[in-house]
Amino acid sequence: MNLLSSSAFCKSVKYDELNIIEISHPKFTAKICLQGAQILSFKPNKQADFLWLSDTVEYKKGRSLRGGIPICWPWFGVVDKNIGAVKNNIHSQAAHGFARTMLWKLHEIKESVHDVKISLCLESNPETLKDWPFTFKLFAHFSLSSHMNLSLETINTGSHAMCLTQALHTYFPTSDISKTSIHGFNKTHYIDALECWQEKQQTGKVTFDQEVDRIYQSDGEFLLDSPDQCLKLQTENSQSTVVWNPWIKKSLTLSQFSADDYRSMFCVESANALDDVVKIDPNESQFLSMTLSAG
Repeated sequence: MNLLSSSAFCKSVKYDELNIIEISHPKFTAKICLQGAQILSFKPNKQADFLWLSDTVEYKKGRSLRGGIPICWPWFGVVDKNIGAVKNNIHSQAAHGFARTMLWKLHEIKESVHDVKISLCLESNPETLKDWPFTFKLFAHFSLSSHMNLSLETINTGSHAMCLTQALHTYFPTSDISKTSIHGFNKTHYIDALECWQEKQQTGKVTFDQEVDRIYQSDGEFLLDSPDQCLKLQTENSQSTVVWNPWIKKSLTLSQFSADDYRSMFCVESANALDDVVKIDPNESQFLSMTLSAG
């Protein structure tokens, strides 16, 4: 934590069992949890929070927090829904990989009157090697100002190529899910996880009047339109974009999630999922990035 002792805008705070970096800058405030490198809040001046966090969130070691941007890595979703090149190297049944529940190290802080840039790092260790037999360095690079950029950098430090899936599992707020829509997917094909993984095509904007769990075969720029806020999401090196809302029935089964929380949130996840597999050769690196700004 020595980097924080000389910081003008950042400080370390303990929330129950977890260490959080709180950032108070002239242009914004933010909170980043060292466990999972999970940003929990990003609020530019005179604007609402860009991210949603459950009121029942629990700051416990080894448990991903419900909200913000959990990092799903080195596999996305349940193990069996990954193709063989990924699935065959996973020795765990945990969904969404191990990065989101492990403690990351603060690697670098750069700050000015214009922005704050923070990098956190996770490296392979005996615990990760039990679940996934590759050595790596994984960085989460945050660039925060009046907008937010998050870039996930994977470096293969081993002698064999690695294949992985991943996602920046972003939770967004809304005051009314029934009046919320996502623009940018028109005529895009998607896999519907609720309809036996059938492939379908989107017509017009995405809206919510029931449970939604879809993997769109698309990246690019999306407009997230809700009654009180309009946000622009831009993705890079993400050929899959997941849209999710658990709706009424599934909400009752989720941890750190109240029965009515589905009304106030939705997820749009920048991802590499299903057949969209990332292959990284030895000593090579790969980036998955997203930028979030006012629409």
